[in-house]
Amino acid sequence: MRLQLILPQVELSEMDVPSSCPYESCQGRHFRHHQEVDKAVKDTQFDTVSAQRYQCLRCKRTFRCYPKGVTRAQTSQRVKGLGVMLYVLGLSYGATSLALEALGVYMCKTSVYEAVQAAAEKVPGMKRHEVFAGVQTPALGGDLTSVKCNGEWLSLGLAVDDTTGLVLSVDALSAEDAETVKEWLDPVAAAVDAELLVSDDADAFKAVANDLGLEHQVCKGHVKRNTEAFIEAMAPQVESDGDGSLAAIGLTTEQALQDLKRLGALILSRQPEEESELERMHGVF
Repeated sequence: MRLQLILPQVELSEMDVPSSCPYESCQGRHFRHHQEVDKAVKDTQFDTVSAQRYQCLRCKRTFRCYPKGVTRAQTSQRVKGLGVMLYVLGLSYGATSLALEALGVYMCKTSVYEAVQAAAEKVPGMKRHEVFAGVQTPALGGDLTSVKCNGEWLSLGLAVDDTTGLVLSVDALSAEDAETVKEWLDPVAAAVDAELLVSDDADAFKAVANDLGLEHQVCKGHVKRNTEAFIEAMAPQVESDGDGSLAAIGLTTEQALQDLKRLGALILSRQPEEESELERMHGVF
């Protein structure tokens, strides 16, 4: 997927000359320049811009004209456009707010929501899932992580196309329980028509996969680490056979140690024809 990003620009030298009075009750068309004033803005490049005040010669009221990319709002059109872009790319309103804050142009999530809704009114049919139009994957990968932001730990959910590694969604989560994870992954899984959820072995993901009618698979990285930890923990017990359980089933310690070593090899190779051998070992261990 290739994106061409065209964001609104702030042009200090470009300012529209008023052609009609902005007050609805007045239709004046003649004005005089009243004064130049500084306006504080939230923007990626400018902290302040110059606004021009004009006075309508008909109603005698004054109004401001702003440079291109700036309105009466404190946030520039460029920053609003950046917020809309991040949301459409898959971030939640809260995650978009955090991303903008990291860039030094904070917008609260309510302001992000309002910017998205305003853009949607101007672009009929604009939907977040349209960014991933045509992206279909049978395997949806989900993972939870935490990052430190302004001294506080923030929970994040990361959803990817597990066949290609394409990031589908990065969202700030209020919690890591099954209900929260389900609320986060449900629309993503529906959008990409997923059949399988790949995750770590956390119980929350197992419950979510079951609720959404998806097959569940523990990612190979966690399977490998879990198996290596199991082998490391079991090897001393097998070698000593302290409780006599190996002798009770007629298995020598040498054979059990060889089976543990073979288990590690099978987990790395993961060949379909080795499934029956792995099932036999599962019965033993």
